[in-house]
Amino acid sequence: MDKNVIEARLKKLDDYQKSLLRFQDLSLTEYRDDDDIQTIVERKLQLTIQTCIDIANYIISRQNLHIPDNEENIFLVLSREGIIGDDLAERMKGMVNFRNILIHEYLEIDNEIVHTQLTENLRDFDEFAGSIVDFID
Repeated sequence: MDKNVIEARLKKLDDYQKSLLRFQDLSLTEYRDDDDIQTIVERKLQLTIQTCIDIANYIISRQNLHIPDNEENIFLVLSREGIIGDDLAERMKGMVNFRNILIHEYLEIDNEIVHTQLTENLRDFDEFAGSIVDFID
């Protein structure tokens, strides 16, 4: 397994998170009132989640782990292998479903859910990154 591949993705993950942090203190009303901010936040969340998916898929592939039946279960594979915690795996599984909504059901995005992801769940990405760093070290 090439640590540089994972480290490059962890760097992108960090970049996306830093970008999202600029908007974390917005109230729900401020968020709802600005279409441009909504677009930025939705896209950055999508990219952040996709980066986590890419890291998980890379580890699964390089470690010859069980390939899950669907994409939302990739984090459960990492959990079974002790790479990430069970609770984090469940939260990340939910992130995959959220990313799918951002991509495929963009006409029905609930601003309140996105705002909650932005204001309350960014730390999940930090926890994920920390677990991955521990694994590759």
